Amino acid sequence: MKAKPTAPLSIIIPTLNEAAYLPKLLASIHRQSLQPIEVIVADAGSTDRTVQYAAEFGCIVVKGGLPGIGRNAGARVAKGEYYLFLDADVILPPKFIELALKEFERKY
Repeated sequence: MKAKPTAPLSIIIPTLNEAAYLPKLLASIHRQSLQPIEVIVADAGSTDRTVQYAAEFGCIVVKGGLPGIGRNAGARVAKGEYYLFLDADVILPPKFIELALKEFERKY
């Protein structure tokens, strides 16, 4: 299977007990036509399977807080040129990252 192209983008997701939602978001990221260089989950001390799901999907997990503290914690370790901050309860359409970067680069 051919590897998908990578975008200079870090995705940062603040979480707290998001096991019901996070796997769906991470699966939608995995299906993107253009992959982020990393997905960072900034967890605020979940007691459910949030951190385990993040690890299973290969995410970087850092200690976070809700939601601004988590976003900042993720941004401190992010390596991308661009940051995309997402809540755990969203699902991305398959070309979201590709189209968002094209639009960003077109405008800026």
